[in-house]
Amino acid sequence: MEEYDFYEVGGEEEARLHRQNTSIQLLIQKVARLYRMAQFIAVALLLLISGALALLITVGLGGRSPRGGATDGEYLQWESVIPHAFCQGGFSYSNGSLVVPRSGYYRVFVQVTYESNGEQCPKPQMMLNNKVLYVPYSYNKNVTLLTSDDVVRCSTELWRKSLHTFGLFFLEANGRLRVTSTYPKFIARNEYQVFFGAELLSSQ
Repeated sequence: MEEYDFYEVGGEEEARLHRQNTSIQLLIQKVARLYRMAQFIAVALLLLISGALALLITVGLGGRSPRGGATDGEYLQWESVIPHAFCQGGFSYSNGSLVVPRSGYYRVFVQVTYESNGEQCPKPQMMLNNKVLYVPYSYNKNVTLLTSDDVVRCSTELWRKSLHTFGLFFLEANGRLRVTSTYPKFIARNEYQVFFGAELLSSQ
């Protein structure tokens, strides 16, 4: 009876195919990881660029009234060139108004500090009030954006009150921001105590 040699080639072929499939799966996983990493880097770069642009268009109008509470009729006058004040990013300042350079969402802020300064109080108790008014370019009418108030009792002792407020608003290009005060002659003379400004967060 003749003897025949048999070889199990099927098992080796299956193992080879399994190794190929495993290599392909590892390659796919590696490509997927690289793709996700590329997406992450792209998003990070976008955020970095957006942050840089936000810094470039951050603006403010700070400082104090040049004559310690000077007004142009109803509105406070501000300095825009003293050391801690600036007016950049397309903003302009004119006659008490901060002119909005482009339509978008802004953080608007104001702080006014009042103090006894030798002036006689008009009444024993004063209601201090600040308002930030906005005049949209589309119609010439004041809109109150922010308001803050406090009460001070005048006496022979020195007193000081700081009123601070801020908010987020959509503002039109060429709209104007301005501030009113109930008792401007009691406004402090230090620029770090009295400031007003706006910061662009996102534009249209």
